[in-house]
Amino acid sequence: MCVSRLEAPIEDSPFLLDRVVIESHADIQAIQAICDYVYIDVKYQKSFSGAIPTRNTEARKHLSFARSFNQTANTFQRTGNLIKTVMDDIRFGNQFSVSAVKQAVSECVDKVLENPDTMLLLTQIKDQDQYTAQHSMNVCILSILLGRELNFSMEDLNKVGFCGLMHDVGKMKVPLEILNKPGSLEDYEMDIMRKHTLYGRNVLMSARNVYPGAVDVAYDHHEHLAGTGYPRGLNKTTLSIFTKLVAVVDTYDAITSDRVYQRGKPHLMALGILVKGMGQQFEANYVTQFINCIGFYPQGNLVELSSGEVGLIVEQNKADRLKPKILLIQDGNKNPIEEKILDLSLNIADASGKRYGVKQVIRPQDCGVDLAKYYQDGKFTKEYAVVG
Repeated sequence: MCVSRLEAPIEDSPFLLDRVVIESHADIQAIQAICDYVYIDVKYQKSFSGAIPTRNTEARKHLSFARSFNQTANTFQRTGNLIKTVMDDIRFGNQFSVSAVKQAVSECVDKVLENPDTMLLLTQIKDQDQYTAQHSMNVCILSILLGRELNFSMEDLNKVGFCGLMHDVGKMKVPLEILNKPGSLEDYEMDIMRKHTLYGRNVLMSARNVYPGAVDVAYDHHEHLAGTGYPRGLNKTTLSIFTKLVAVVDTYDAITSDRVYQRGKPHLMALGILVKGMGQQFEANYVTQFINCIGFYPQGNLVELSSGEVGLIVEQNKADRLKPKILLIQDGNKNPIEEKILDLSLNIADASGKRYGVKQVIRPQDCGVDLAKYYQDGKFTKEYAVVG
């Protein structure tokens, strides 16, 4: 077989020329060590060795973000650990490092711009026991993603990311027995919980070199455009752009997350709630752009297909948002299977001869899927067979 071009830069190649004739298994191993794919010279192959046999060879490929997944995930995890440390410092009355938070947000902005699909996927790997810190991290990433959709400058992306990461720091001043209460809050407990906006404002105002807009977001992210929110009943004329933006993504992540007192709702149901609140609670343009940004089937969501099989959304299709790429993980009886990639845009038929389609978005817990374990087991960097 003749390789006409390598994916790897020429300086990384162990071969003297970029055109390589593969003659042994050792040649294959050498190429695998430096790149994931190559370009084959089909004309050369046909002229000197005959056609490449492909009919009986199962097609395999990596997920689109596989090569950069680990590096992006490391940034996500580092920032998540930092916000936990920051929140612990606030809870115990210590000063937190504003510069460290800004640096972490800057790294997140870079990763969102480089690999938005991976960052969106990582926001779906949730841990109920770490809700507040993880929620803050997710709001940071989703705020940056929405800001990117709105063509924010780099400076504003860093600012809105900082606002998202720090919007709920006031909850560290709420007593744990109220913050982590498994049932509904009593009226007096709800009054205390709602004071987290005031506490957050005070925490950020007492810190040096905090972006002033973050103080507004911490204080006002539960206000509504119609003036029906809290703590001050402000309306749309007095709310900042960043406050309106964070309010949208904050609500979305809260709705879709499991908490001690409620189960998270599926993605499409959360979008429906945002749409219903357009104009009264949320800025309509931000809701619309948020839906454009994350799509109807964002990475990390589970779907049940028309065949009854279950799959994980791993890549969106920008040309047709209703036909994403899916990693099949369960058969029609909800039993685990060897994972395969299914591209709905290819209009492939299932085992019964009917064309594949999405039946519904489901919660991982409803079919016994642990996304965190998928992450830990390196499932997002493996190579998979392709259906069809």
